[in-house]
Amino acid sequence: MKRLLIVRSLVGLVVGAIMAHIITLLVNYLGSGSWLICMPGLTEAIGFTKALVLQTVLGAVLGMLGLGGMCFFDIEEWSLLRATVAHCLLILITYIIVGLLLHWFSFHIIPILIMACIIILAYTLVWLIMYAKWKREIREMNLLVGKYKKEADAG
Repeated sequence: MKRLLIVRSLVGLVVGAIMAHIITLLVNYLGSGSWLICMPGLTEAIGFTKALVLQTVLGAVLGMLGLGGMCFFDIEEWSLLRATVAHCLLILITYIIVGLLLHWFSFHIIPILIMACIIILAYTLVWLIMYAKWKREIREMNLLVGKYKKEADAG
């Protein structure tokens, strides 16, 4: 479990850092029509180099926690509901903090609530897709087990 947590976290580190830059590019383009690698407010506040480093580090942290947090689903004592809520809350809280620090949205309640809703909806959609996929795979494995048992009983 520890090894899996480390591997997932390291992959998340890279994915998160890259995604932070992609998110910032998209937010800037959709907001102002400019392809900027850092948010203008953050760049003005701390300078371009520090903004780029901060964005990379916070994106890496977001990715590490997001993918590393998948280990919640590997805790056998936890129900699927408990693991899902814990993972969703981890992602939600981390994303809100990172988003605020990187100026992806403002420090007002409405943008924070909008982002929280978007995150929860996206999480729910991904979860439902994955749940349907896992359910189908389990059904297929059960069919194979049934086939194997029939062949074993016949032989």
